[in-house]
Amino acid sequence: MVLRVVSEQSEADIRKQRIHDQLTRDLRRFAANFLRLTSGSGKALELLPQLEKLSASIKAYADAHDGALPPQKTVHQILDSRAALIEYRPWIKDVDEASRRRWEADGTYARNDAVAGIIKAGLRMVASELVDQLTQHSAAEDVFYEQIRRLEDVRKKSRRQNNPKK
Repeated sequence: MVLRVVSEQSEADIRKQRIHDQLTRDLRRFAANFLRLTSGSGKALELLPQLEKLSASIKAYADAHDGALPPQKTVHQILDSRAALIEYRPWIKDVDEASRRRWEADGTYARNDAVAGIIKAGLRMVASELVDQLTQHSAAEDVFYEQIRRLEDVRKKSRRQNNPKK
């Protein structure tokens, strides 16, 4: 959560920010539980109470914004797992230049990107299976295997760099 100087904000702005923060918490908790449920874990009995809290947060958001629902961009930002990680652990974005260059050279960044791509494609595949969208599933599956190939390429490159033939 970002700290803000309260004295420079109007009551309405402070209220909107609090409502946005509550929406963020409720949407992330619901989404996290829902994702866990689709993978065979999660708390099924918590889904309805979480949905009710989320619904109340969306209504409060709309009330504070003259009836407007949260824009799609806002919802995407709230559910961006990388942005959430940086929000919860801000120190991870503070990487010194030497580490940044080393991770670029050793393939750490490329490996992390490939793994993130695999996860996102897997989520898209599950979503399309839930609503029987074969075309969407096929497209996600193509991306999934493309990211697996990318990960394998990064691993091969790393092995060549770390185990040069003599």
